[in-house]
Amino acid sequence: MMLLLDIGNSRLKWAVARGTRLSAVRAAPHHGRPARLLRRLALPRVESVWMAHVVGPLERELRSAIRARFGVAPHIVRTQKECTGLRIAYRTPARLGVDRFLAMLALWTAARRPFAVAMAGTALTFDAVDARGRHQGGLIAPGLGAAYGAVRGTTRFPLPPRPSRFSRGLGADTGACVRQGALYACAGLVERAARGATGRRYLGGGDARTLRPHLDGRWIVKENLVLEGLLAYARHHRRGPT
Repeated sequence: MMLLLDIGNSRLKWAVARGTRLSAVRAAPHHGRPARLLRRLALPRVESVWMAHVVGPLERELRSAIRARFGVAPHIVRTQKECTGLRIAYRTPARLGVDRFLAMLALWTAARRPFAVAMAGTALTFDAVDARGRHQGGLIAPGLGAAYGAVRGTTRFPLPPRPSRFSRGLGADTGACVRQGALYACAGLVERAARGATGRRYLGGGDARTLRPHLDGRWIVKENLVLEGLLAYARHHRRGPT
């Protein structure tokens, strides 16, 4: 039995895997201290721990917390140039975020067909993969919260720290205008980027369900792509690379 950990900029998500299936996925905010949260979670005994994270300076503390909790060293996933036929476009693969890599890996290993995937989190990312598993490149932009915060932080508008519920249409006051501007900026980027991509379109990340109603076309929400990619990576490397 494996424990899979996806540690993002703001949340820790986890699941247990037996064979090819994930247990129910859980998530909690870590407030910049994922190792402390990990020590406090009610987790089962497992044989191995596989982890992907985007909190580089905290890796050492995370390793120590996992060894103390489970008595094993974690397997830390890194972006690879090639894995199970997926080939990354970056000349230096390590510079591509492991969350993007694993999201693409999950979709590629599931169907081995072309696709586009947008991940709506702290950052909004977009990547496309062709029918031969070749990554076509991607985009990185501010996510919904970051876009809203950028306007709030560089103006004198008396806005709340976080946007309220997003809606359709234009704003009728300053707060609504900033909120809807952030929404339309994110939706417009995703739609524009997808014009040149082939295959199905997928949307993941914490803001996927917020963004989906404001997109045209057949976007499919996939909430646990990083953990699914982590499982695909773990199974591949436990068998041995082919």
